[in-house]
Amino acid sequence: MTKVGIIGAGLGGLTSGALLAKAGYKVTILEQHYAVGGAATAFKRKGYTCEVGLHEMDSLYTDKNKKKIFETLGIYDNIDFVQVPEFFRTKMKNLDFVMPENTKDAISELVKTYPQSEKEIKKYFTTIANIANEMGGVIRMKWWQKALFPFLYPNIFKYRAMSTKDALDGIINNEELKMLLNSNIGYYHDFVDTFSFIYHSLGQNSYFTGGGWFIKGGSQQLSNYLSKVITDNGGEVIKSANVTKIFENNGRKIISYTHKKTEKETEADIVISNTSPMQTYKLANVDFEPVKKVVGNSLITVYIGFKNNVKSIYGTRPYSNFYFKEINSVDTYHENLRKDITERGFIFVDYSQIDSDLTTDDKSFGVFCSVDYLKDWENLSDEEYKAKKNKLAEIYFDELEKDYPNIRDHVEFFEVGTARTMKHYLKTENGTAYGFAPTPEQFLKKPIVKSDLINNLYFTGSWVIGGGFSPAINSGGLCYKHIVKDFPLEK
Repeated sequence: MTKVGIIGAGLGGLTSGALLAKAGYKVTILEQHYAVGGAATAFKRKGYTCEVGLHEMDSLYTDKNKKKIFETLGIYDNIDFVQVPEFFRTKMKNLDFVMPENTKDAISELVKTYPQSEKEIKKYFTTIANIANEMGGVIRMKWWQKALFPFLYPNIFKYRAMSTKDALDGIINNEELKMLLNSNIGYYHDFVDTFSFIYHSLGQNSYFTGGGWFIKGGSQQLSNYLSKVITDNGGEVIKSANVTKIFENNGRKIISYTHKKTEKETEADIVISNTSPMQTYKLANVDFEPVKKVVGNSLITVYIGFKNNVKSIYGTRPYSNFYFKEINSVDTYHENLRKDITERGFIFVDYSQIDSDLTTDDKSFGVFCSVDYLKDWENLSDEEYKAKKNKLAEIYFDELEKDYPNIRDHVEFFEVGTARTMKHYLKTENGTAYGFAPTPEQFLKKPIVKSDLINNLYFTGSWVIGGGFSPAINSGGLCYKHIVKDFPLEK
């Protein structure tokens, strides 16, 4: 039986592991944390399930690759998903706008708000749809089609090197509208002027055409289920296992790790890494210079337990609310992002607006979330660190009270997780949740799934395609396809 050793139980590692185990490979996953899932996890506090990673997942049924993976693994039959009622709400300096979840309604509402920009709005939606449609062909492109690339895929060719800001500057004149269309930039990246417009188009079109979905009970449900698929099919998932070295012995891969203060080893024919290439090659003591240089940003999250049901008090409200204070353009957003963390915009996600199953019906759960950087939290004493976290949370609550009067009265507890927290639990460079930054220079480079430095080493997770649940899951499917082609099982 072909043995597969997987380093890291993020969604990429779990997906590839579940697919391989179900296909008949002997899978062993080594996860350094006490829970599987990477960023797709949750933790318990005072009767609340605190969702770490997912506000909403795009295109649950319309992403063909993800749909095939979910059907193969029985995910639709074993995990409950709740559709989010709208895409997001944005509250800016002179604007309060709810973005519908589908293209037709989004265009309609945008045109009502910006009637002078009707042609530009329609051109924007046509462009992102065309890019999304062309990407399927690019992925399957044959070598002989490369010379015809500009003719076969004109939109991707035109925008391949453009940032989202540059692309929108060529489509839309209204500065506020440009920012509105980038309200959820934090789902993918930090700065609009360094964010690949191709990535923006794929992500946004996926939400507008396939909706947003929350995993009922929290993303840990999906991670635990994938782990169960592996063990149900003869595999092994070892948590609190810290990998220390990868080496070869008589042509076999050996992964050394510590588990319960004991040094152990596992043997494998194939190794899959769900960690960064930089960390992976360091474990193998192999010199490595990454083609992609820039690492993505981190996130800060304030987890909030409400002792009352927020919806029952304040009524039906949008699920995701972006607050940008004095921001009214991409430029002012950038200015604030460069300032102290207390000046940045943030999102408030109110899980009481959906059937989240994160706590009892009489209570509810919510989060604040914003772009974060490790440098904002380094070199602080424990007292300074705690004080800065509390100060930031209070600033968020001050802003929220303008919209939800006296909401502090309903807070039972809150807990702040910073980039420093992310680095501690995820062990990623700079505490990033997104792998390599999706800049125009980096995103369209061919995903590196198979190592060209170490035989039988493969990669999965956010460092392959990009950050987020869908890219990680799809990277697991891509890794699986490579391995079954390179190491077909005997029938």
